[in-house]
Amino acid sequence: MDRRLRRLKPDENDPTPMYLQLVRKLVAAIDNGEWRAGDALPSERTIEESLGISRVTARRALKQLGDDGYITRNQGSGTFIAERRVPPRFEQTLGRLDSFTEMVRPSGFVPRSELISFQRRTADPDERRELRLRADEEVVAVARLRRADQTIISLHRTTVPYGILSDAALIGDSLYSYFEEIGRPVVRARQHFNGAVADAELARIMHIAEGTPLLLVTRTAYSHDDVPIEYTNTYCLNEHYDFVVELQR
Repeated sequence: MDRRLRRLKPDENDPTPMYLQLVRKLVAAIDNGEWRAGDALPSERTIEESLGISRVTARRALKQLGDDGYITRNQGSGTFIAERRVPPRFEQTLGRLDSFTEMVRPSGFVPRSELISFQRRTADPDERRELRLRADEEVVAVARLRRADQTIISLHRTTVPYGILSDAALIGDSLYSYFEEIGRPVVRARQHFNGAVADAELARIMHIAEGTPLLLVTRTAYSHDDVPIEYTNTYCLNEHYDFVVELQR
C-alpha cells in the first residue's frame, strides 16, 4: 500500500464519522504538501480495500472532497488532486457595512452560498429583542455555509421576520441584494465580536475539528425606516478574516 494512502486510514475509536476523518486527513496531507496538485488518487475500490472502509464511506468522502474543490474527478482518466486558489484574509474595515458577497468579490473570488436549513418558527427571546417582535410573532431562520470559490469561509445563521422572507429561493447568492429588490435595503448595522469554539454541529457543517477556535460576529441590521430587518450570528474561520479599524487622535 502507498505510504501516503496508509496514513489516511480512519481511526475506528474516533467518534467522528469515518468519511469525515478521511476528508480531514487528506486535506491536512494536501496542506502540508504530502499530496500535490496533479497527483492521482487511487480508485474507490483501492481506497475501500486498502483502508478497510465501506464503498459508501469512500464515495461520500470523495464527493465531499470534490465539492470542496480539493480533487477533480474525470471519467476515464481518474481522480486527481486539484489546483486550488487559497483565499486571502479578507479585510473588513469596521465602520463600513459590507455583505459577504461585497467582501469576497473584489478579491477575484466567487462568493458561494450553500443552504443548510430554512425554518419558519416562533422567535426566541434574543430574536424578539433584536428584531423588536412580539412574543407570538414568527421568524424565518436560515443557515447558510459561505464559500470563496470552493473554500469554506464562514457559517451564517440568520433570522428575519417572516413577513419579509417566506421562501429560501428568494435569497439567491445575496440576502442584502434581496432586501434591496423589495425596497428594504440595509443602511446600518450594529455588530458584536466574541470568541467561540466549534461544537459538534458546527464541526460537522463546516468540516472542521470539534473545538476549533472561531470568531463569532453578531449583527443586527436596520433598513431605511430604522426597523431591524436581520439578526445574524456568523461563525468565521479566523484564517480568512482581518477586521481593521482606523484610529485618529
